[in-house]
Amino acid sequence: MDYVVNDISYKYTPDGKEVLKKVSFTIEKGKVTAIVGPSGCGKSTLVQIFSKVIPKLIGNGELQGTFDVPEGTFVSVVSQSPENQLFGYGVEDAIAFGMENLGLPQEEIMERMEYVLDLLNLQYLRNRSVANLSGGQRQAVCIASVLAMEPDILIMDEPVSSLDPNGKKMVQSILGQLSINGNTTVLVDNNLVWSAGIVDHVIGLLDGEVVFDGSRDDFFRDFELQERLGVIIPQEVEIYRELSRHFPGLDLFYTVEEGRKQIEKLICSKEFTNTEVSEEEKEPIITVHNLGKTFSDGFHALIDVNANVAKGKVVAILGQNGSGKTTFVKHLNGLYKPTEGDVRYRGESIIHKTVAKISKNIILVFQHPEHMLFEETVERELTFCARMQQVDFSEEQITEVLKAYHLEEERETFPLNLSMGKKHMLTILSVLFSSADVIVLDEPTLGMDGFLIKELADMIKRLSGEGKTVIMISHEIPLVFKTVDEAIILNQGEKIFEGSKDALARRDDIFENINIQLPPVVQLSKELGLDEICYNVEDFAAGVVERSRLK
Repeated sequence: MDYVVNDISYKYTPDGKEVLKKVSFTIEKGKVTAIVGPSGCGKSTLVQIFSKVIPKLIGNGELQGTFDVPEGTFVSVVSQSPENQLFGYGVEDAIAFGMENLGLPQEEIMERMEYVLDLLNLQYLRNRSVANLSGGQRQAVCIASVLAMEPDILIMDEPVSSLDPNGKKMVQSILGQLSINGNTTVLVDNNLVWSAGIVDHVIGLLDGEVVFDGSRDDFFRDFELQERLGVIIPQEVEIYRELSRHFPGLDLFYTVEEGRKQIEKLICSKEFTNTEVSEEEKEPIITVHNLGKTFSDGFHALIDVNANVAKGKVVAILGQNGSGKTTFVKHLNGLYKPTEGDVRYRGESIIHKTVAKISKNIILVFQHPEHMLFEETVERELTFCARMQQVDFSEEQITEVLKAYHLEEERETFPLNLSMGKKHMLTILSVLFSSADVIVLDEPTLGMDGFLIKELADMIKRLSGEGKTVIMISHEIPLVFKTVDEAIILNQGEKIFEGSKDALARRDDIFENINIQLPPVVQLSKELGLDEICYNVEDFAAGVVERSRLK
């Protein structure tokens, strides 16, 4: 039997705005349904209704309509913020918590725990403290804790936002297998990049209303709707979208392999020449010397790391979950003190300075925006850093930023009531008013839709143009190659690469080592022998069109 969403409407207060408006669709049993739409369209509200948080825990709103499921159906949710869903000191405690609340016998709890630890390749974390895990590792443990309860309907609200590419592939594989086994999954996520291979059915929401209800392939062919909803689609589909404007009749593809086969028919291919890239000498603004960090549980998070961050550049910190990325950047702003080694800003050691002192020059935007929101209104949050650092700003500057980033109507809103994407953007915008000339962004795209990610990329380019240095941790590899100048790659706490984006694009061995794929445009421009390595879809399409004329 399918599950029916029947004319659901909702307001958080009786006199408030209608967040959902007569939403109706069917969730097919045994299928993977994706609910997409821009930040603030009502996706997370719908999740709260499905899980009965609304109206059982949030009861002062107005709910109409029903979510019709058979009696006894067990619905479980993987939330956007894993730390809000993990209880207990250790990983085993966190996984067992939900099963214990279901009253399962201890023997069954242990059997299910072993199963999910094996399923998600988490055995190596079982004796670790949750507090010392990376953001991606916490998210994986959160997924394990929910899978262990064996829900009839598994709802995942942006479930892989902090996971590395390996983690995303693993979750995709698991959900595909669950679907084969007859389990039902609902993905509430505006990012279809990781899930394109398993999604059966797409529901598009805009301003609280259903504007699309159909198959994945039909959605991928509807270019105008994708752009209206700000959905992040696989770069392969972006390539298809761009090329189909020049080559009518091109078949839809959403993998590199399928794309290569289609494009080879259009062009005259040649072998890619792997030329050496000379590295220019650059003035460092941050120097990391023999940096090491060992936590109290004995885990070696960083091992003898040396690196230089060039002034005025955009630098990516890459690596799998647990490789030491966040630990590394927390040493740059003083949140962590090294077990050994030194960190220098403009040649001067910072390891004995306070976080407040360092933040005048180097400021870190956390992975989870809730850790940085302190004020009662969006406007005061925007100016928080400036006021703390006594940096002058004008009312005109505030209004200009609020307008530019579509927050003017939210000026008096309590920041924690914003959508996840807007909360994250607000924390990033607040550092624009600070005195810092080095801005560190830890997974800045968390919760963002396609509109916000484009604005973020433009902001990073502008900051770099103004001479500021931007350091970014991200698992969104296509975004990284579109925006950064240089990269530092960590693997199991050790630095294995430092250099320019162009040099990195030619190092297939590095990506094989860390088991991360190059962006599709980089892979295909090399494999198809285009004249230059491409980092964005527009340049790649132009290269294909040019080569097609030679055929």
